[in-house]
Amino acid sequence: MAIHKRIAYVPGDVYLWPNLSGGEIIDLFLKLNGGQHTAKTDALIKQFELDPRKKARTYSKGNRQKVALIAALSTDADLYIFDEPTSGLDPLNEQTFQNEVLALKRREKSVLLSSHILSEVEKMCDRIGIIREGQIVETGSLAEMRHLTRTTVDVQTRLPLTDLTTLAGVHGVTARHGDNHVSLAVDADQLTPVVQYLASRKLISLTTTPPTLEDLFMRYYTTEQQPVKGK
Repeated sequence: MAIHKRIAYVPGDVYLWPNLSGGEIIDLFLKLNGGQHTAKTDALIKQFELDPRKKARTYSKGNRQKVALIAALSTDADLYIFDEPTSGLDPLNEQTFQNEVLALKRREKSVLLSSHILSEVEKMCDRIGIIREGQIVETGSLAEMRHLTRTTVDVQTRLPLTDLTTLAGVHGVTARHGDNHVSLAVDADQLTPVVQYLASRKLISLTTTPPTLEDLFMRYYTTEQQPVKGK
């Protein structure tokens, strides 16, 4: 079908023909997709440090993954679908993959990435969807989704912070050095009044850390989370 030529796909578990070499399989994948071996293919083989002469049966999981990635990234598709694409790759090859995806974004290609490596998603994705129990429970940009959870605050003041626990939206107050230096978590919609209170206590230092994608993800996977609607 014509649509297949517009899509490049890499599954989470790559199975290859054991008696073909990596190079032969890459070329076969390209031909099946209406493409051909190019200088880009050779560059990717070098970047991913794959020996294309070896038989697929000798490849580790990471090398099998490289074969599929090289074939997919060699194509000029409109949509690239990657399902756990860096499984089995070492950190250097993970970085190579991330650089290639960022290059696709600069060329305004569409990329759908499924990954449990949240730092990878945070670095590359413009919009994020969180799936729980087979349903999408949240979507949006990382900036939009950060408003749904808490910001970590480390603060030191000249006056005691004994009233801090009475403020709305404040959680997990932990003393660092007495009543004047504490860490806490603040709900996004209460951050402004809490910071105003802290300023009134004569600030010495204030550090805020926005929630990471892992924080957002865990919000939906903790045991306290309410069941998804419809369940």
